Amino acid sequence: MNQTLINTAFALALGSGAFTAHAAALYNGDMLSITAGVPTHDGDGALLTISSGSWFGIDFNGNNTLDLSERFAALFQGTTGFIIGMPTPPGASHPGPPVPGDANEIDAPYDLFGQTASDYTTLGITGSTTAGLDMSGWMWRFYGMDVYMGSGAWGAGFSNGIGNFSWDGVPGHAYTLDYHARVPTSDPTGFGGVGMAWHYEGVVAVPEASTTGMMLAGLGLLGLAVLRRKRAG
Repeated sequence: MNQTLINTAFALALGSGAFTAHAAALYNGDMLSITAGVPTHDGDGALLTISSGSWFGIDFNGNNTLDLSERFAALFQGTTGFIIGMPTPPGASHPGPPVPGDANEIDAPYDLFGQTASDYTTLGITGSTTAGLDMSGWMWRFYGMDVYMGSGAWGAGFSNGIGNFSWDGVPGHAYTLDYHARVPTSDPTGFGGVGMAWHYEGVVAVPEASTTGMMLAGLGLLGLAVLRRKRAG
């Protein structure tokens, strides 16, 4: 009986902190940073593509693939990056490029054809490397209009509302996330029926100690202390 209690106490004290380290799933509160996109320009300063990092693209030619020339905006981390399980409020979007004071939680507001766009989600993103990430609440803001982008997958290997997620399951290691969705045909932005693409790169940083984890560890240590006192008595 005492050995069982000891094993339980050790599991509470040590097991909770080790669980996430090797899992391929994401858990509420896990944080994904966003690596800034790096634009490449021609000799006249015109954008050629986003050569690395995170970016936003549009399948303008409708061939269901995204050419390098169809990466139209570099993406940068917003005030938080991705926080798993947390919906986010709408960010800045207005005529003209971003101005000082514009903000958004996931990624920073970005310049798209001289207008300010941003991304947010009405549902907390959840999932794993095997199932992908549920992005069915994904929203795109452009020219002050909110566009539902939680479905309408296009291109090979993409499913409605699911982001293709790659990560080795180790906190502090890199991830990639690719998401494709098509603008609803009746949308007033002028992009109705057009395929959009988001590509994110960054690092998965699990919170150092959740409230639940600290409570479990505390209970485990308390259990060990009680057992030791009983044995000493």
